[in-house]
Amino acid sequence: MKRLPPLEPVAGEVCAALRANGVEAILVGGGVVTIYSENEYKSLDLDFVVRGRDAAIIEAMASIGFRKGRGRHFERKGTIYIVEFLPPPPGIGRVIVDHFATRRTSGGLLTLYDPTHCVMDRLAAFYHWSDPQGLDQAVMVARRHRIRQEKVRRWSKGEGMSARYAEFRARLAAARSRS
Repeated sequence: MKRLPPLEPVAGEVCAALRANGVEAILVGGGVVTIYSENEYKSLDLDFVVRGRDAAIIEAMASIGFRKGRGRHFERKGTIYIVEFLPPPPGIGRVIVDHFATRRTSGGLLTLYDPTHCVMDRLAAFYHWSDPQGLDQAVMVARRHRIRQEKVRRWSKGEGMSARYAEFRARLAAARSRS
């Protein structure tokens, strides 16, 4: 497979440009998995939950060469990543996320879900849409990062997904034993 250019600097550049225009932006979804899985999972989408005026978003994106495409998508010539903006609040299942991680990138400061919220986000896809890739991605991240397992367990119980949480724990234990 062809090697992809790094996602993290592009995400940082987008986040920094939005911040400079007064727009709060948090990277969520598959892009976060790419970062925390150290590219084991490769997303071509950068999904940001944003709070700010549409005009400020368009201006910020234009300042770094992105143009509005179809729907909520922005594209930049020479960049394979598509940027999509989602409405606030950032949430996972029934939980609103109110604290985030930050990472310094060559493109600027990036705000994103922390590893625990990333795992919960991927498990939400597994739980509610029966997406097996969501389970795989949650395991990829949890294998590499310390996550707040009790928080994930309580959240899973609140989502009515204790049995699927047990499936996640079993898959994670099996993956760790192979490492």
